[in-house]
Amino acid sequence: MANWLGLGLISSLAIAPLSFFDRCNAIAQTVPTYVTAQTETGNMQKLAQQTTVRILTPNASGSGVIVQRQGQIYTVLTSWHVVAFSDQHTIITPDGRRYTPVSRQLKQLGNTDLAITQFRSNSDYQVASISNQPVLIGEPVFAAGFPMYQEQSLATTFDQGIRGFRFTSGEVSVLPPKSLAQGYRLGYTNNIAVGMSGGPIFNASGLLIGINGRVKNRDPDFGVYAFEDGTEPSPELLAKIVNSSWGIPISSYLQFQNFPRYQQPVLLQETRGNNVQLNPPIPLLRKQESTVSPVILPEKAVGEVRSTLSE
Repeated sequence: MANWLGLGLISSLAIAPLSFFDRCNAIAQTVPTYVTAQTETGNMQKLAQQTTVRILTPNASGSGVIVQRQGQIYTVLTSWHVVAFSDQHTIITPDGRRYTPVSRQLKQLGNTDLAITQFRSNSDYQVASISNQPVLIGEPVFAAGFPMYQEQSLATTFDQGIRGFRFTSGEVSVLPPKSLAQGYRLGYTNNIAVGMSGGPIFNASGLLIGINGRVKNRDPDFGVYAFEDGTEPSPELLAKIVNSSWGIPISSYLQFQNFPRYQQPVLLQETRGNNVQLNPPIPLLRKQESTVSPVILPEKAVGEVRSTLSE
């Protein structure tokens, strides 16, 4: 289906609502105004390129993001529909190398449109740092991946490898009161394309907040915008939903993973509050005329992100 960011029709059911999103009102929120400088966007693009992989199947392609490393085993988070319809796939890392998965037994995360795959390498690849905080409507987001088709063409980009990388800027547009089917609960304005499914969504602090999965302007008559409990959004909310791209919050990944102590993902906590001393070493985000405080990382965490972006 052209409106999916991969091929095939997903038949799995949706998961239960994600608790921390229940605090987010889908219609009325205090919307802060953010400004991101060109150099800051360039830093985010570099980070996205260092953590995003391309996934090729015999007849299609998608994207993924490196979320974990244990020795020589790297874990890639992607969309289930990217890998569910083929028993083989190839992972292309940011340096252009190609890897076969450690196992063909892929793991779908519950009934969500998420899956994990792994590859083995003695090379050093950047692992995305994961946010464990809710997002806000209006905050900047950056979505990345590898479109399957050349722009305004049906010619594929399979032979381009990582040269087909695309980086997009936008903002969070919709946080519905409950999840859409298959775990989709993060709406954003970025213009993503078929093939970017499974790619990362970063916030302005360089933290992974979600996974790409659906393009804008799908036909609502097919029920793709129904909530997981079968109810329909109001006409006003539906209009916002249709005009947004959709991702699955990173909390779904964390919810379904049981990490041993030696295998914990890199979780960085943002600080949102009015009594925080503003002293970020790198100004990934500038904010103007807002009643909501800027996203600030603890000093140690910001240092880790700064180290990542300076590589």
